Formats: sequence, structure tokens, C-alpha cells
Amino acid sequence: MNESRPAVVVEDLTVVRGARTVLPGISLVVPPGQVVGLLGPSGGGKTTLLRAIVGVQVVRSGTVTVLGAPAGSAILRSRVGYVTQAPSVYTDLTVRENLDYFAALVGAAPGAAAEALAAVDLGSHVDALAGQLSGGQRSRVS
Repeated sequence: MNESRPAVVVEDLTVVRGARTVLPGISLVVPPGQVVGLLGPSGGGKTTLLRAIVGVQVVRSGTVTVLGAPAGSAILRSRVGYVTQAPSVYTDLTVRENLDYFAALVGAAPGAAAEALAAVDLGSHVDALAGQLSGGQRSRVS
């Protein structure tokens, strides 16, 4: 995949749930290296758009391309991820155990969990139960 391509291209994306059109034919381009924020009211389609970008949302029409490949392609699974609004961690496991578990699930390279731990600055909490962390810290573990 060519890194000079746009990171994300959404073309005429329409998502419908029941009788409600959640995304009405939207288009956007996110250049590589850009940080983008999604703002809008509750129910405005922000999460639906993110789900379409990572390839887990059923769409009615349109296309979503991520790093030059169709959203949800197997080749993207090791390159694209997102954190949901609610932290996805096991509260009865330590920070280290959570990272090791999820690293194993995705087949991460040896040492990836330690790198992630350093990247989110939780080294001093590595042996703490995730359930004893603050909400922000749990989000970083997630």
C-alpha cells in the first residue's frame, strides 16, 4: 500500500438503520498524518462513520478505502484499530494481563504489549487491576 495516498477516502457513503438514514451519502478525504475530530450531536452518525472506516458497519451504498484498501480488508487488521467510547478491558486483570491477552488475540509481535504500555505511559500501573484505575487510565489500557 502506498503511504502517499489519502489515509481514508469515503465516497457517497449511505448507512440506513430501519427507516432511518444514519449517514446520507457523505464523502470525505483524510490525508495521511492528519488528526481529525468528529463533532456532532448524539445520534449524528459519528460512531457509525468510524465503524464504517474500520470495516465493521454494514453500508447501503458508497465506498470506504483505508490506506489504499477497502475498509475491513484482512490486510488492514494489523494496521488499523480504534478504541470505543467505553473501555474494553477486563477489570479483574492487571494492566499487563490485559495488554498481553489482547496482544495475543491479534497475533501481535513479541514485545508489542510492552511498547503499547510505554506509549500510553502506564508503566507505573502495570501490576494494578484495571478495575482500580481511573476512567482515563482504563481508556489508555483499552
